[in-house]
Amino acid sequence: MRFVCKIGLTLCALPLLMGATIYRWVDENGVVNYTQLKPEGVPAELVHADTGQRVTSEPAAGADRGLETAPTKEGEPLTEAQQRMLEELRAAEQERQRQVAKVRESNCQQARDLLERLTSHGRLRVTGEDGEARVMPEEERQQRIEQAQRAVAVNCTNTASR
Repeated sequence: MRFVCKIGLTLCALPLLMGATIYRWVDENGVVNYTQLKPEGVPAELVHADTGQRVTSEPAAGADRGLETAPTKEGEPLTEAQQRMLEELRAAEQERQRQVAKVRESNCQQARDLLERLTSHGRLRVTGEDGEARVMPEEERQQRIEQAQRAVAVNCTNTASR
């Protein structure tokens, strides 16, 4: 369950990275650097975080072979190929959002089921790592109840109540 939660949280964080402004520049030692702030006194290229393409005034590598050149600068209309790519990215993002919602709904139901089992019974028998059945101590039961309540709060916020 933790693995699924980590995957869900990672997927939720991806859109935050897509809007980042990134500059690429080469220092005096020939080392390529990437920063969010444009360095002063050094020529730098703006890199589109969503595509990885750089905005430069010179033709992109491969332009002489008929490949697409650098993307348009801000404010210019998109080419047909860029518009198509944008639509594909939006469709992929919608699908990703559906998958995240599906995972959250599953995690929500699992957390609610676990919370129900933990709170409806006074004494619980569990199987330990050694395969031996034991009665769960009350302190451990309370800790697991708190964990389940946190999981419900995290995963059931946008899920309709049942």
